[in-house]
Amino acid sequence: MRHKFNALVVPSTVALSLVVARAASAQSLADFCPEADPETAAVVGFLYADIGMPLSGTVAASWVADGSRQRIETEAGTNGLFALCGLPMNTEMSLRATSAGRSSPSVVYTTEAPLAQQDLTVSLTADQESVAEAEIGSLSQGSRNRAFSSDIIREEDILELPEMSVLDLLRRHQKLRVDRVTGQGEVILLTDASTSLGGGGGRQGVQVRVDERVERDPVNFLRSLSIDEISRIEILDRGEASARYGGDGWIGAIVIRTKSG
Repeated sequence: MRHKFNALVVPSTVALSLVVARAASAQSLADFCPEADPETAAVVGFLYADIGMPLSGTVAASWVADGSRQRIETEAGTNGLFALCGLPMNTEMSLRATSAGRSSPSVVYTTEAPLAQQDLTVSLTADQESVAEAEIGSLSQGSRNRAFSSDIIREEDILELPEMSVLDLLRRHQKLRVDRVTGQGEVILLTDASTSLGGGGGRQGVQVRVDERVERDPVNFLRSLSIDEISRIEILDRGEASARYGGDGWIGAIVIRTKSG
């Protein structure tokens, strides 16, 4: 929910400790972002749980500029306060928060003022899969469909998507599913293949390689990796993965290259 910004007051002793006040003077960009370029914008607010309590966590802003995705993130403290500084003015962006492995819905926000408030809410009670599916909605249609169906996902294929983790993206891909397997936790599987492990009838997830490093706990790692950090994702079936990686690829593979890799 967006508020008039005079609902927040900055105590003089702690630069970023906010308290709600009924009568408060308006604050300036320098109150929250003293080192920021005065030509930039800031968004501050509180991160809440749906049951009303403040949450600590990570808050990110994501937008497209010069043909590539840009991203700034910050931490919300134990009182739920966050301040995103250094944002470009007059730019539409996506705001999203994560806390304890759960995410808020993406909020579309435009920096029309140097300083404004936008609170975010993370549901601790709703099923995250249902929440995410409702949020994505029609994003799997039209020009954005490549990110949810193609064997190769490039940076330009995800430019228009809202802020989300790589796991959120792969969970919605037509060729993949995320299942919970006894003794292994959550694993990523190819939708057209179910591979048994020995005689126990269990299933093994596809191998996940990030910058050619095999991830031993891929689901949790990809949950923390933003699509803004991605330059390319390849989804390899069993034959393609085996040809490239030998026996290591006999189940299939997801090969991710990051911008920093």
